[in-house]
Parts: sequence; C-alpha cells; structure tokens
Amino acid sequence: MKISNQDKKLIKDAIKKVELNTSGEIVPVILKQSDFYPAAHFRLALIMGIIFSIICYYTYDFEDPIALIWIQIPGMLLGYALAYIPPLKRALTTTREVQEEVYQRSLEIFYENKVSMTRDRTGIMIFISLLEKKVEVLADCGINEKVDKDYWNDLVKSLSNEIGRGNMISGVVQAIGTCGEKLIESFPAKRDNSNQISDELITDL
Repeated sequence: MKISNQDKKLIKDAIKKVELNTSGEIVPVILKQSDFYPAAHFRLALIMGIIFSIICYYTYDFEDPIALIWIQIPGMLLGYALAYIPPLKRALTTTREVQEEVYQRSLEIFYENKVSMTRDRTGIMIFISLLEKKVEVLADCGINEKVDKDYWNDLVKSLSNEIGRGNMISGVVQAIGTCGEKLIESFPAKRDNSNQISDELITDL
C-alpha cells in the first residue's frame, strides 16, 4: 500500500483546521509494521524444515539417515522467506508479541517526536500499525486529565472499523476531528498559538 501525496495533504489540512482553534497538537502515524518479528520467521522455518523431512522420508528410500537433516535446510530457507508474507507473519506471531511491539513502537514515536513536550502537555498521537491491524491513541497528561478513558477507546474502535472497511484515510481525518473536539473544548487557542509540532503525517509508506 502507498499513501499518496493527496492523502497526506488531506490529513495535514485536517490537522491545521483543528489546530487553528486549540493550543493542542495532533500527530498521526501510519506504519507498515511495528517490528520485524524474527520469531515468526524462525517458527515457519522450523515448521517447513520438519515438513520437508517428513515428505522425503515417506517418498524416498534414504540409505543415510543424515540426509534427512540436510533435506531440512531448503525447507527452512523456504519457511523463513514465506514469513515475509503479511498474513503468514501475523498467523505465526502471538497476541502478546503484537501487543507489546505495537505499544512499544508507539511510545518510541510519541517521545521521539516530542508529543510529550507541548506547552500544556496536550499532545495526542493517532498510531496505526498495518501488519498487526492495530490502532493506538496516546494522549499526554494535560488532555488525558480532561477526557474519560472510554472516549479514546471509542475513537480506537471507530478508526479500526473504518480501516477494516478500507477507509483508512477518511477514518484518520475523522479521528483527527474527534480529537479536536476535546482539545478545543478544554484547550482553546491562545493569542500566541504557535505550531509546536509538524502537521505532516509520519509514515514509512
């Protein structure tokens, strides 16, 4: 998937529109994946190596049993390569691994991009990791004190549903507007309302 310049502009314009009326900052992030998940590659490599050995054992008459070990090597290489296919990688990654890696990556970007360093601690990050089909919304303490946790949970659910329907960009624009409602309500724009964080979408697509 490739995010077009037009899509990036739609998201940027949505942020600008919201931030004209609030001192808060909204940072959208869309990544291909939050981690490489090497364990998924090794798991599939092991599985394919065993499958190759079983097939060859019942198909060919080996005089040397050691040959069965060598037969595993191409199977393992194939399995490692096949794990690059997103559905296979997801299937071979545990729920706990996904939750940990997505949350860790979202925290890294949150602090790397200084979302936690706005003047009134009102930064909000909308984080999407496509491989894992995960959405995270991280809000700094200033705005978090004003908003019930269910508000963010409902936002995550709504955005996830839009992504599932194939409406990711419009879903992000809608989520930006939803975040803006709370920011404008609790942190209206000030006279010296400067833009503290770039309005550009953070993405590797």
